[in-house]
Amino acid sequence: MRILHLVSNFRWTERVEPAADLAIAQGRLGHDVRYFCGRNRGAKPEDCIQGRAARKGLVYDDRLHLPKHFQPLRTWQDLPRLQAVLDEFQPEVIHCHLDNAHLLAALAVRGRPNRPVLVRTLYEPAGPDWRLRFRYVCAPVTDGLVLASQATRARLFGRFRREPDRAPVIIPGIDVAEFAGRTDLGRLTHMTIPPDIFVLGMVASINKRRRLDLALEAVAQLAPRFPGLRLMFVGRGKPDIFIHEPARRLGIADRVLVAGYCRNDDLVRAYHTMDALIYPFHGTDESCRTVREALAAGVPVVACALGIVPELIRDGQTGYLADFSSAGLAVALGRMLELTPAARAQMATNAAADARAQFSRETQAARTVAFYEHLVRRRAHS
Repeated sequence: MRILHLVSNFRWTERVEPAADLAIAQGRLGHDVRYFCGRNRGAKPEDCIQGRAARKGLVYDDRLHLPKHFQPLRTWQDLPRLQAVLDEFQPEVIHCHLDNAHLLAALAVRGRPNRPVLVRTLYEPAGPDWRLRFRYVCAPVTDGLVLASQATRARLFGRFRREPDRAPVIIPGIDVAEFAGRTDLGRLTHMTIPPDIFVLGMVASINKRRRLDLALEAVAQLAPRFPGLRLMFVGRGKPDIFIHEPARRLGIADRVLVAGYCRNDDLVRAYHTMDALIYPFHGTDESCRTVREALAAGVPVVACALGIVPELIRDGQTGYLADFSSAGLAVALGRMLELTPAARAQMATNAAADARAQFSRETQAARTVAFYEHLVRRRAHS
């Protein structure tokens, strides 16, 4: 099957890399896949899309601008270029990621004879933005939606609500093998952690949006009962403002560890340094990749029950769900801290097993291709 992926963004850590990983996994299944995303030609060599894609073995085509936000001039320039790509490649499927890519593809296929099947992934539980454009421009030529969450179903409208076979839930994949079973990598070597310490980790940009304050306040509430509890932050940002100063005010400066930014093997080591992950609030990625990575690494998760999170964590089996408050997180975390070592070990085993069963890229790629084939057959018989 010939598959064309369009991603209207250039930030690797948002939608660009997950879509690239899906394209790579589909290629490994034997399909002919082309991949287009936004440009970041001014980036450092190690951060540019071309370099990152090449390291993954993916050929990135930069003929399209594909900005994240709608820009009439860029869309006007991209439209004939995309139509030329369609003439050249003759894809059977166009898979769009994000609003602007969806709009561009909808304009490009409109009125086209024997047009390819058009699919859009909705990563956000809230459903599509640009509701008028989605309803009147994109939806009429869109054959199917891939949903990252059951929560999105309640917000669909029109034929996608009436015909659920056009909108399956397929959880975005991760490289489960990268995080599972990599005990050979060990723990973070630059962190000195005494024995008998419970390390609660948080992997996030160190900024106001990620609600680090809730994690700090939860630890402060539990500190008198659990003297061995430590909170380790993994990420970059402004630790003096969002970690050290509030920790001093709360009287838990000695309970806080800052590991800095970790990627690749060091990120795996960071997860292996944790006994649990705390996840108060998602960042720009509402599919909560960090939660899936932690579970794959066998790290139970304590998280606020927002968005897609309740669909990723089995409460009491792979972690605990909490109310969106420091008190709610403290209650859930307290339940975990009170478990026996054997019960915690079983929770870690459950987490890794769930990740292998649900979150692999191979599973995502196979299910997505099966959905394409369903839509192709459906169109042939309509």
